[in-house]
Amino acid sequence: MFDKEKKYESQTIKEKPGEKKQKLINKKKLFKTIKEKDKDKEITSLEEKFTEAENVAKKNEQYYKETLEKFIRLQAEFDNYKKRQEKRQKEFIEYANQGLLSNLLTVVDNLERALESTKKEKNVKAISHGLKNILKEFHNVLNKEGVKPIESVNKKFDPSKHEAVMKEETDKHSEDIVTEEFRKGYTIKSRILRPAMVKVAVSIKEKK
Repeated sequence: MFDKEKKYESQTIKEKPGEKKQKLINKKKLFKTIKEKDKDKEITSLEEKFTEAENVAKKNEQYYKETLEKFIRLQAEFDNYKKRQEKRQKEFIEYANQGLLSNLLTVVDNLERALESTKKEKNVKAISHGLKNILKEFHNVLNKEGVKPIESVNKKFDPSKHEAVMKEETDKHSEDIVTEEFRKGYTIKSRILRPAMVKVAVSIKEKK
């Protein structure tokens, strides 16, 4: 009986005030330590994120710098290409007819010789034959350049090829047939170089 009461008394012994206070202090220290650790983790995480963002920014800056340099080089290359093309185009325009003019100079030489020969030559037929040869040579030069005469007489009037300067009332030709050519027309390749000046038939019946 005495032992049981003693045991009960030992279990119900109250804590001393100093011990309770010490426990509270220890608890506060524990909470503080936990908070500090959480704060350190948060700071470390923020530092890592900042470092990562800084690395991305550096990469982007380097990419932007390289892209800008490439753009500047391309711009310079394009400017040089443009200048070369302008120079070539200018030279092409200036010397495009060089070959044609060189061929025409041969015709001019022959004409000059023909005129010189008329001073001594009294045979008209010989002069006429020489001039025909020069004209033939001239047509050969034009043909090489793609210049060909337009056939007009006895052809139907075509406003894209012919320029009607006169009309002829006749029943010998059908309406709008070219009856006479006053000046030859020429094409250059598929284009009209100049239209032919012609006389066009007009039906007498329709005229009345």
